Amino acid sequence: MNCPDCRNAELIEKRETIRYAESGLSSVALQNILVRQCPACGHKLVSIPNLAGLHHSLAMLLVNKVERLVAEEIGFLRKSLGWSKADCARKLHVRPEQVSRWESETSPTQMQVQNELLLRTLVAKGQKIEDYEDHLEEIASKEPCGKSLLSMIFDHEKWQNSSPLCHC
Repeated sequence: MNCPDCRNAELIEKRETIRYAESGLSSVALQNILVRQCPACGHKLVSIPNLAGLHHSLAMLLVNKVERLVAEEIGFLRKSLGWSKADCARKLHVRPEQVSRWESETSPTQMQVQNELLLRTLVAKGQKIEDYEDHLEEIASKEPCGKSLLSMIFDHEKWQNSSPLCHC
């Protein structure tokens, strides 16, 4: 396959670990992803298999995260439900401004534990999550420890977490 940009060279295929900030989560790394790159102009084509499955796996990792959710994770889970900020406010019985404060990039307000657990439950609803109820007491019980890397690998036709969520 020739480069779609410069049309001067054949794309070279290789497997790489890539950052996937397009998910809305700044700390997601995808391992063993097929990348086609032009040796002439450097243009890259990235092939992410089963994108819906990846987003579902990321959502389930966040639902089961022991630490409190941070702003971008709240936004990711809200969007995974297909909700606008207004929809989320209506469903969680808060003002729309409150949702904006929870998701603020500059100075987020921490989501109340009850709202956070409800959001996690709504995302998990209808999905069989092993031992979710067994460790419900510890979920969202610790303060955020900073950014942790969510490293995902596509193995046996499904996305799996390849590293612990928190490195505290």
